Amino acid sequence: MEVDWIATDPQTRRLSYTERRTTAEEYVARMDALHALGEGYSEVSLADRAYPRLTVSFRGGYGVVHQFSAEDKVFLLAGDGSIADDQTVLVPVMDDIDDAEFTGAFVLSADHAWAAVREFLRHGSVEDLGNWQEL
Repeated sequence: MEVDWIATDPQTRRLSYTERRTTAEEYVARMDALHALGEGYSEVSLADRAYPRLTVSFRGGYGVVHQFSAEDKVFLLAGDGSIADDQTVLVPVMDDIDDAEFTGAFVLSADHAWAAVREFLRHGSVEDLGNWQEL
């Protein structure tokens, strides 16, 4: 299976905005490298399909997953209890200058966030990944 994606570059730790089309395995290798560094940001969709597109942002032990299901439809995957709903974490988004703050209502463990993206790559659907909340 091929996927279209952008991601943080492990060497520069800056987001590469050039979209790549590779096998899912090549994308997974990039994300595994970022996971080993402890932080990163990525967007991914199945090749030739603009939607759904998932983003995953993570730092340390925490991650956040967004789903873009149409040009104007954005959802966040509900948190897994990694932190209390009233606590917050900062994760990288889009560029590495700005971090975004998320409450525990939308924070997953980094492993859980990455597992959700891998599941999407296996099945191409987002319905079984968890509870999505529309923004």
